[in-house]
Amino acid sequence: MSEESKITWLKRLLIVKMVVVLLLWALPSWIAPASVLNLFGVKMPEDPFFMRIFGGVQIGLIFLYWFAYRNPVRNRDIIKYAVIDNALSFITILGVAFTTGITNPTIWVSAVLVALFAIGFYLLIPAPAEE
Repeated sequence: MSEESKITWLKRLLIVKMVVVLLLWALPSWIAPASVLNLFGVKMPEDPFFMRIFGGVQIGLIFLYWFAYRNPVRNRDIIKYAVIDNALSFITILGVAFTTGITNPTIWVSAVLVALFAIGFYLLIPAPAEE
C-alpha cells in the first residue's frame, strides 16, 4: 500500500475512532445520568468521580486524534500512542474478564473495537517525514 493510501485510510480510521470515543465512552462517562448509563448496561457508581474523570480524559484524547488527523505524518507519535492505548485497553478488558468475569455486551463490543483500532493504527503508522 502506498503512503498516500495509508494516510487516507488512517484518516478514515481516526474519524471513526473519534466518533466511537465520543459516543460510546467519553460523553456517557463524563455527563450521562444513571438512566442513560443503564442503556449501556452500566450502573452509576456510588461515587462517580473516577468515571467522570475518565470521560473528560477521553474528550482530551479526541483532541489528540484530531491533531493526528490534521497532520498524520507530523503527529505520527499520536498514532503510536493510539496503538499502545488501545492494546492496553484490550488487555485490561481481557484481564478483568478472566479474573472476575464480564457479562455486559457493551464491554465486549468495546474490547473488539479497541483491538481493531490497535491493529489498524499499527498497520497504518505513517512513515517519517523526509528531511
